[in-house]
Amino acid sequence: MLRHPLRAEDTNRLLAAIETLGGIVRPEGEVLRLDGGDGRFPGGGSIDLGAGGTPTRFMIAAAALARLPVEIDGAPRMRARPIDEGVEFVRQLGGHVEHLDVEGRLPVLVKPAAGLEGGALRVGKTASSQFVSAVMLVAPFTRRGVVIQFTAPPTSETYLDLTLVALTQAGVRTTVERSEDGGLLRIEIPSQTVGSFDVEIEADASSAIYPAMLAAGQPGSRVEINGLGRQSRQPDLAALLALQSFGAKVEATDRQVVVSGPPRLHGVQLDGSAFPDAAVGLVALASIADSPSRFTGLETLRVKESDRISALAVELRKIGCEVSENLGTIGVTPRPVGHPSPASPIRIGTWDDHRIAMSFAVIGSLIGDLEIEDPGCVAKSHPGFWEELDRLKH
Repeated sequence: MLRHPLRAEDTNRLLAAIETLGGIVRPEGEVLRLDGGDGRFPGGGSIDLGAGGTPTRFMIAAAALARLPVEIDGAPRMRARPIDEGVEFVRQLGGHVEHLDVEGRLPVLVKPAAGLEGGALRVGKTASSQFVSAVMLVAPFTRRGVVIQFTAPPTSETYLDLTLVALTQAGVRTTVERSEDGGLLRIEIPSQTVGSFDVEIEADASSAIYPAMLAAGQPGSRVEINGLGRQSRQPDLAALLALQSFGAKVEATDRQVVVSGPPRLHGVQLDGSAFPDAAVGLVALASIADSPSRFTGLETLRVKESDRISALAVELRKIGCEVSENLGTIGVTPRPVGHPSPASPIRIGTWDDHRIAMSFAVIGSLIGDLEIEDPGCVAKSHPGFWEELDRLKH
């Protein structure tokens, strides 16, 4: 049972996929009931997960537990995003996955087997942590369990820690070995029966960055984010706390984060590798600081719903910023005070990317004269975004 789950395009498509495979999904108000089986999905079929990178990568592994063939496809942008590492992991565990068009890209066909065998994986740097999380989530249902040995510091390690938290909430036994500095070295997840569980879903830190940005950029403003505390393991909580580097006041308790805006935001030097999704908003926020900013550790942003570093660079230049970029780094120099504004209104391209749209919507609320193309793309993760932003502005 999941209490207060996020209902958005990504999660709705994932639930539809589970139903296609024969799972039983019962929404009851703010509660979502899912009836489990014997560690296998009874059915199969065709699944379209749209632009959802996380649902797609998780489903490739989950489909290996289905008793019938499963064809997985997505939107054009998702077809361009890498999935080859995840496919190879599933194959190493005994799954049968075929590419139906371009090698390493969607669509794929996952063929049924007697069951996933499991085994040992050696994992280095990957294009996305989601490939490893997908393996972790199906590991309890394999015959021999799974041992993951990291040969290099894993990509977006904070999201693997979040996956471990989710497994613990579901009652799954894991054994984790870490280095002296806390980095992941080895994860062992034995084959086991997963019983019923009842989980309260905490507030989404990834969506909370936008009201927090609005408060930080408005002198004297204050926003309270309830249901998200300082003990949360969500990686994007660190992005909320990073607003302090800009000069904002951030107070975190066990159940709440409060952000207050300073007289002026300052430029920052930030490593965003632990919170790449929310870093998009922080890069946009740097456009209204009083000095240049530089963000590093953002390599994974190149292969998200858009090439987010390129998208940020293009759109920030439209509002008069100087921007430098390379593979995983972006520097932002705000438009000088008193410098003439570009012709208005400035039309901001969203690149079919919810986070680009929401980030620049906040900046538009703070500086005015921005027109956001395709505002509906925010439905991917935050369908109530525009109503929320309107309430906060008033």
